[in-house]
Amino acid sequence: MMTLQLVNGIAYGNLLFLIAAGFTLIFGILRVINMAHGSFFLLGAHVAISVATATQSVLAGLIAGSLAAALLGALMERVLLYRIQGNYLAQVIVTIGVLMIVGDLCQVYWGGTPRIFALPEHLRASVPLGALRYPLDRLILVIIGPAIALALWFVIERTAFGAKVRAAVDDEEIAQAIGISVPRLRVFVFALGSLLAGLAGALGSTFIGAKPGVDLDIILLALVIVVIGGPGSLVGSYVAALIIGLIDSIGKSLWPEASMFLLFAPMLIVLIVAPHGLFGKPSGPAGAVRQFKPITISCPNWLWSLVNAGRQSAMRLSWPIAAIVALVAAIAVPFFGSGFSVTVVGLMLIWSIFAIGLNIMLGYGGMPSLGHALFFGAGAYAMAWSGFAGLNAYVGLLAAVASACFAALFLAAVALRARDAQLLLVTLAVAQVVWGVVFKWRSITGGDDGLIHPQAFPQISSDLSTNFYLHVIGAFAIAMAAYAWFARSNFRLLLTGVRSNEPRLLALGFNVDAIRLKAIVLSSIFSGFAGGLYAVYSGFVAPELFGVHTSAKVLLMTIIGMAGTFFGPIIGAVSIIGLEEVFSGWSERSNTLLGALYIIVALFGFGGIKFARRQVTARRRIPVAKAVLP
Repeated sequence: MMTLQLVNGIAYGNLLFLIAAGFTLIFGILRVINMAHGSFFLLGAHVAISVATATQSVLAGLIAGSLAAALLGALMERVLLYRIQGNYLAQVIVTIGVLMIVGDLCQVYWGGTPRIFALPEHLRASVPLGALRYPLDRLILVIIGPAIALALWFVIERTAFGAKVRAAVDDEEIAQAIGISVPRLRVFVFALGSLLAGLAGALGSTFIGAKPGVDLDIILLALVIVVIGGPGSLVGSYVAALIIGLIDSIGKSLWPEASMFLLFAPMLIVLIVAPHGLFGKPSGPAGAVRQFKPITISCPNWLWSLVNAGRQSAMRLSWPIAAIVALVAAIAVPFFGSGFSVTVVGLMLIWSIFAIGLNIMLGYGGMPSLGHALFFGAGAYAMAWSGFAGLNAYVGLLAAVASACFAALFLAAVALRARDAQLLLVTLAVAQVVWGVVFKWRSITGGDDGLIHPQAFPQISSDLSTNFYLHVIGAFAIAMAAYAWFARSNFRLLLTGVRSNEPRLLALGFNVDAIRLKAIVLSSIFSGFAGGLYAVYSGFVAPELFGVHTSAKVLLMTIIGMAGTFFGPIIGAVSIIGLEEVFSGWSERSNTLLGALYIIVALFGFGGIKFARRQVTARRRIPVAKAVLP
């Protein structure tokens, strides 16, 4: 029986390598964290099943699935990613948008019912393996995996093409100067990584299948492999894939309840002991980040006059007066608005607090995070547990903040040494570790069913929605007061200094790690506070609160409002929640519309949104002498 589990583990490990090879190839060479990698797996699986069914040819299905993924990857790199080359954060947002769009469109075209690649009779046979018999299709994976690993190693390390790729990675400008077409190389590498994902989808669809949500599962598996093996290391990915495959296969037979923990435990150990992976190397900066201008919305002169007058009036108002005006306007919502508007505005305020937390890390501290949902989920579950313990909701909010602070210390233990794109990977990995524990620890967290939250705020209004909304206003006022204190503090200046010039602060004797740790903890306080409020709002908590979509959503809010500005996260939260409500009522394909919004923001609006006056210019020729003069 143990022999069977060992062979199962090796076969599964080779499939994991195929899944992770494309991800690590793209990240190692192009420095792109491709969150749409699971979409290529899903597309490859669907196309392979459809083509094989239509042609009655397994080979045709495998080729079609692989090529479909490669084509999508090449188009994505050339049309979208190349335009924002060097800005790893914008590239991550684009790939998340593609992930949402492809997943939604696949569900539209192929439906939501899981599909399995039905193999012909001769491939469903089994072969002798000692005293047992083993499925032939699984044994094929044991052969294909090492073959592809050797082929990739040979191409990258021993061919002229591989030499060109390595030269472009080391110094793109010099590579261009000596005649290497770097854009073509980038397209080819991205297409190759996508082809591997599509091939993995075609091969894996025989037992994993093609179904909604599998794209996120694949991203999670690729992340585990890449973090353990080391970003950019194909050898590390293969070794890590075999380790995880064996642990998963043997662990499920001996301790099935802890299968998810056994999957993430090696990654957590590696993050603590060797943050750059078993075979990875410390990564330098991801390159100069291109400075993006805000989205400029051209408006007529009469509208510009109103906007400008509003700006000037706001500048004349003191902070206390502005705060009082905003508070009165918020309190008036329940009296003049509908129940739906009360709910939506309350949700906007909660997400605003959450986005403020990320803005402290990203906007002021220059620490990008794709795992910020860790704090939000920790606060939500702490609030739920406080309700089950019979504690007051106010005490529950304190518990939510304390839980988020504990999560921040846990994150900081493995993330303080990481920077830039590496930090994005680490924060995402830590959040997914906690997600896995919450997903499987059914006796404490309710597992994938979640927990129905019994907590409620004390009554200050007979109407339940109004009562909750008034408490949210009070919580938002407290959060804004703390945020204003931070914005005017010396600590904010130090944090901005770390973002702008970390070596200079080190030379002046400042403890940069201590400053970054304080920023992470302060960020978690706001985010955990928002999570506690959200638990009361929804009346239900689930593992999805720790998920990638939650982190991506708050990241988009922070960026679209202009990270590093005081009101930016609030503007972003109001914009995104409002658009979500519009999209959900406008179309069943709201994920496609939101994915398109992600892409638009990353391509054109990374600096936020601003208004510009529309000027009407006379169409007349300008003398050459005037045209060249400054």
